[in-house]
Amino acid sequence: MRGIITLYKYGKWIGIPIILAPIVHLRSLGYFRTMKERKIPLNLNCGLDLVGEVLYGKWKIRLLWFIHQGHKRPSELQRKIPDASRRVLNIQLKELEDHELVSKIIYPVVPPKVEYNLTDLGTSLIPVIQAIGQWGDMNEKRLRTVIMAQGTNK
Repeated sequence: MRGIITLYKYGKWIGIPIILAPIVHLRSLGYFRTMKERKIPLNLNCGLDLVGEVLYGKWKIRLLWFIHQGHKRPSELQRKIPDASRRVLNIQLKELEDHELVSKIIYPVVPPKVEYNLTDLGTSLIPVIQAIGQWGDMNEKRLRTVIMAQGTNK
């Protein structure tokens, strides 16, 4: 295999000739990062760290809530969260599945039909999500004022 791979390193694009296996060497030098490599190591010292790791993502709490409400198909979830791209929703659903909060069922039909359901672990989060939503509703006016003031200061 011959060719040149283009990398961004030290603030500029550089071309590096590739002959078969040097990619492994380049990765070890820090030229590459795969999607799953973390820049910051995990810190799982307490329950809040664990919850943050599992629920970190703009749409995850909404996805859990809407699945709980009965919206199980990806297209239904997309309609409930129109601001999110399909790709981002799929990534966050996959992360929820990896953390065992949702399960995915793929039906063997053409076109493939997919449904998501909450696991027991995911169902146990619903009262917490509901409590956070109620807190937001009780403090809506104050939170909205603070958030809007921050938006105008930027």
